[in-house]
Amino acid sequence: MSLARLLLLLLPLLSFFLLRPASAILCHPEDKEVLLRIKSSLNNPYLLASWDPDADCCYWYCLKCHYKTHRVISLFFHSYDLPGQIPSAIGDLTYLQSLTLHKLSNFTGPIPESFTKLKYLNFLRLSWLNLTGPIPSFLGQLKNLTYLNLSFNKLTGSIPDSLSTIPGLDFVGLDRNQLTGKIPASLANLKGNNLYLILSHNSLSGELPATFAGVDFGKLDLSRNRLQGDASLVLGRNKSTYHIDISRNQFEFDLSKVDFNESLTTLDMNHNKIYGSIPKAMAGLEFQLLNVSYNRLCGEIPVGGRLQSFDYTVYFHNRCLCGAPLDSCK
Repeated sequence: MSLARLLLLLLPLLSFFLLRPASAILCHPEDKEVLLRIKSSLNNPYLLASWDPDADCCYWYCLKCHYKTHRVISLFFHSYDLPGQIPSAIGDLTYLQSLTLHKLSNFTGPIPESFTKLKYLNFLRLSWLNLTGPIPSFLGQLKNLTYLNLSFNKLTGSIPDSLSTIPGLDFVGLDRNQLTGKIPASLANLKGNNLYLILSHNSLSGELPATFAGVDFGKLDLSRNRLQGDASLVLGRNKSTYHIDISRNQFEFDLSKVDFNESLTTLDMNHNKIYGSIPKAMAGLEFQLLNVSYNRLCGEIPVGGRLQSFDYTVYFHNRCLCGAPLDSCK
């Protein structure tokens, strides 16, 4: 191939790179200015070394731009020693849809109120951050939120009713904090699909809201709190729940009167005050995890299904349970 012909073929490509207009810079200038403020407020950490003012911000690490509008829609910092507090400037990334701050050691302080400007936010994960203060009620203003995870922090106070006003919220993870008070009845208004409510490892007290009887949870974890009363209302033949953990509370109800749905595969009720006997219907369920130890159950363990496949520790420390895998009934 002649040199002239080769140059002719390469000319369009050379023109693209040499004559490319300034508009080819993808990063929106408003977003870039906000991102640089965020970097500065965190004392220019090495985690954000790619955030070079002379580079297109849509190619920086720890973020993602929309493929058409090129606005920043996702921000994610995780697994890094990052002293400081959540930068309030994050609230100025007004097109943000997803925010993840996870396992940032030495991160402290409250959740900034500037987050109320994030009207498009649907995914919010602020976990393992040592955050303090209450769960702010203003989170209820994030009406597009479907996922909320505030686990492994030092948040205090009660669960705000405002969370129940978020129409599509279907994952609420508030576990491993220092929350107190009753579980608000308003949480029964959550309408998300396959609802996850994870409240374990707190100091929540009182009885479960009666309104929970009408909620079809996908996964419900209330373990390691100070809850009491009748927890059987979260169970039921017509529900599609597959995971329930109410262990290490002070729940007290008659297990023999409980109806179970066929989709239930995880049931952990250990360390409560549950009495009665194990209903025969439980032998027809395909449990992957079961634990009824440390309660006040009596009678013979029904034979069938997977009930005899579990270790004896699943059943021990009850009042008078008997039958395999425990000792035979007298």
